Amino acid sequence: MKIKIGYIIVLFISISSYGQSIQEYLNIAEKNNPKLQAMHYTYESALEKVNEEGSLPNTTIGAGYFVQEAETRVGAQKAKLTVSQMLPWFGTLEAKKESASFKADAQLNVIDLTKRKLFLNVKTTYFKLFELNAKERIIKENIEILKTFEDLALIELENNRSTMVDVLKIRMEKNELSNKLSTVVEHFKAKQIAFNLILNQEEHLSVNIPKNIEILEGANLFQKEMISENPQLLKLDNLYSALEKSELATKKASLPTFGIGLDYVFVENRDIENLLENGKDIIMPMATISVPLFSKKYSSKQKQLKLEQKAIESTKIETSNQLLTLFENTMANLKSAKVSIKTQKNNIKQANQAKKVLLAAYETSTMDFKQLLEVQQLKLKFQLRMVTSEKDYAIQKSTLEFLTTNN
Repeated sequence: MKIKIGYIIVLFISISSYGQSIQEYLNIAEKNNPKLQAMHYTYESALEKVNEEGSLPNTTIGAGYFVQEAETRVGAQKAKLTVSQMLPWFGTLEAKKESASFKADAQLNVIDLTKRKLFLNVKTTYFKLFELNAKERIIKENIEILKTFEDLALIELENNRSTMVDVLKIRMEKNELSNKLSTVVEHFKAKQIAFNLILNQEEHLSVNIPKNIEILEGANLFQKEMISENPQLLKLDNLYSALEKSELATKKASLPTFGIGLDYVFVENRDIENLLENGKDIIMPMATISVPLFSKKYSSKQKQLKLEQKAIESTKIETSNQLLTLFENTMANLKSAKVSIKTQKNNIKQANQAKKVLLAAYETSTMDFKQLLEVQQLKLKFQLRMVTSEKDYAIQKSTLEFLTTNN
């Protein structure tokens, strides 16, 4: 008697089979995430800071009225209008602008890092849903197989070729699977709600889950040299550059600043006929210089900035080492998951062969339900291990994408 099993696990599939679905969810997560939206506003504010730092100090405008008029040859001075503008040392504003620009770039790196973490969270939860969904499908199929075994055992019981113990063992195993199925279903519901909340959408929306996971081949899919483009390191680079420019701006701020201005004095006409330039207003251009004689605060500020640069250098080394360690561990886990997938695939194949042998023997002798049940239990174990390994592989791959891929 032949029993056909409908469950087939396929390892190698095209990218479109699940890639488009997960990409759609990633787009939704990016669009709906309030933290990312807030960070974009912060970034826009940082860009405006560049314009602020590049602006000149306020222009000073003054006006005065002579209560006691000052008499001149051409008339009495009635009022005075003054306009002046201070100018920092050459290159000071440019250094400040560049420092603010690097800080804005660092904010952009923070956005990228936040987006990568969000994507990793989405992918991790998505592939856990895949595992639970696959386990549910596998367990249901195994329950149906056990029902077939139970019917077969009852028939053989009537023919005295099996015992009631065989029937009870099958039923107990079926009850255990039903209990396991209930647990998996409840976990799937909870994980689906969590997934929708990560996407910031209605929590009971159904999720499109793939039936298979794509297994990529090739040893050079992820290069640890690509970690240098990780936003955690790029952020430190930009902050370091911002400190360098701030140090330059501070150095220039310790140099003299210049001022230019203009005084305009209103002169009243004198009551004298034929007076040359009678009542002619006075125009007086002015220039000033501000010398920071006490510049200790500037030298102290430069020392602070140099120390902060050294701190960033040390932080970058530590961060780089952590990322490289995570890369190596993740790569090892990825390879281990691939080996496990291959192993479980072979185990499932051999379990199917063993079941065929037992069913073939049934045609000429008594069915050994104990061995048949043991083989089916082994196959179930291998199937569950395989989907767990597929999930582990997908999560490790997602982690490597988090470390190396520019989103």
